[in-house]
Amino acid sequence: MYLGLSIDNSVINAAILNDGGDFVWQDSHSLDHDKMSNLLEICGSLVANAATAHPDLSQSIAVSAQGGFIGQPSPPDGLKCLAGADLKANLQASLGRAVALASPGQALALYESRFGAAKDSAVACALYLDNHVFGGVTFGQKLWRGANRTVGAWGHTPLAWPVPHELDGRDCWCGRKGCLDCFLSLGGLETEYHNITQTRLDIKAIAAAADASDLVASSVLQVLDDRIGRTTAMIINMFDPDVIILGGRLAGLDRLYQNVPRKWPGYLLVERNETKLQKANQDAFTLAKGTACLATDPAI
Repeated sequence: MYLGLSIDNSVINAAILNDGGDFVWQDSHSLDHDKMSNLLEICGSLVANAATAHPDLSQSIAVSAQGGFIGQPSPPDGLKCLAGADLKANLQASLGRAVALASPGQALALYESRFGAAKDSAVACALYLDNHVFGGVTFGQKLWRGANRTVGAWGHTPLAWPVPHELDGRDCWCGRKGCLDCFLSLGGLETEYHNITQTRLDIKAIAAAADASDLVASSVLQVLDDRIGRTTAMIINMFDPDVIILGGRLAGLDRLYQNVPRKWPGYLLVERNETKLQKANQDAFTLAKGTACLATDPAI
């Protein structure tokens, strides 16, 4: 039995994967306070509940989070307790268990490679487009992590083939300018709309306005289509995956799966493209299930 935890700003989700490849337990707990002590207490409670439900639970667990990776910056709108923290060391000391950390994009990629749109793919890439941009790459059903465990960190690469106005300085929380996170995150999209209209709308409201023939909302979403098209074309040229999976709240825009592939021909190195674009599973426990898959890896 293998346990995965997914830490979000307001909730921690948990899921157990058994040796037969079935998810047999899941639970969640809200985060009451943005303090490391509170986070560790809730993680401990979820692990204890999991072990009670399944006494043969593995001693190793896996956790996905947006921050708490030693030596890497954490999003300023994420949990403050993870900024500058060594989450892995804190969890291992608190739980008395071996812990592997993964980004949301890596967790998404691993889940989709085993149970979702990439389960029959030799090579698959994932883009997690939510408050921030994360990614992951799988070969078969195995997550490619790399020497520094940062494979898929597309959120902090430059926007591909930028047009002149996109080269204007956009400060990213990583300390650089012009990162994909500035363009393809929820905040990036909402800021784009606000800069034109001086009105603050969330993604659902912008999509509804576009459906109601709001020209500005439609234009903002068309630009998003193009930027994701350029980004995914760059990924195809680099990795030539069988499938690219989009997850997170931005991935809920159904228009992307028609419009984005139409952007590829001008950027790809091949005349006939075989890569598919697919929507990830939208289950609230998908990331916890992906980290449970990581927990099965004896190398953690």
